[in-house]
Amino acid sequence: MTARHSPLFTLRPGQSGLGIYTSQRDAAASGFTPRKGTRPTTPTLPADMPSTSGLKTFTFICGCGHSGTSLLANMFASHSDIFIPLRETNCFIDQEKIDTTWNSLLQEARLSLRSHFAEKTPRHIHCINYIRDRVNGAKFVLLVRDGRDVAASFIKRFGNATAGFERWVVDNTIAVTQEAMSDTIVVRYEDLIEEPQTILDRICTFCGIPFEREMLEYYKTPRLWFGQKEVRKGSGSQSAGQHEALRNWQINQPIFDGRGVYKTLLDEVELEKFSSGPAKELLQHFGYL
Repeated sequence: MTARHSPLFTLRPGQSGLGIYTSQRDAAASGFTPRKGTRPTTPTLPADMPSTSGLKTFTFICGCGHSGTSLLANMFASHSDIFIPLRETNCFIDQEKIDTTWNSLLQEARLSLRSHFAEKTPRHIHCINYIRDRVNGAKFVLLVRDGRDVAASFIKRFGNATAGFERWVVDNTIAVTQEAMSDTIVVRYEDLIEEPQTILDRICTFCGIPFEREMLEYYKTPRLWFGQKEVRKGSGSQSAGQHEALRNWQINQPIFDGRGVYKTLLDEVELEKFSSGPAKELLQHFGYL
């Protein structure tokens, strides 16, 4: 994203007011260069790829961190016929461990005796093309959120909003380049919390999974994500697992409205970053301006 004086993309005619984007439109080129350690977009597939027989669907939940991926994943975990590991597997991030990790995940899925496979790792947004080549029939659910709220959320974790701003621009630029694909659905966090049943039903239909009302009641059955041993409200900082503890606590609560938190957390300097260039264009593209 180098051109800062001309639009990188525009809102599509007929864009869904519910924040789900599935139209076939040529996505704008992002100019994104994968970070060190991310998967190439045209990999050589191994000859000994493990079989995925017995599983009906494969859904990968990803997007910029702090955008609702964990909430959606816990909703999926409440479904009686979906297998989803209660952790971020990073399966397609580490090139050296990918075969071992993928085989292990498939084995876990088969032992669960469930028909549908799902996995949530936000940074897999950098690996979509690789996953698409490797996993036949994979579907991708990309969560997006107002970047100002994402940046504000990062303050508790890192002490400043810079990391959140930078990651949001990069990751959501990728979402723009993927949203026209027929195997991808882009969902706004804000619409998920405002109309959860409508949005969940659409996501399930898109992924080939029957909707279950229990998905809306995910918080009634506590689950221990990210290696936690109990549901406790951590501070959210990076120290001593506090971030994981807070995330686990948050997604075991009924839906709460996290919109507009930036208004009390971001200062004028931080807000100014969203007033021009790619950040402003992304906010406009996803309907936040």
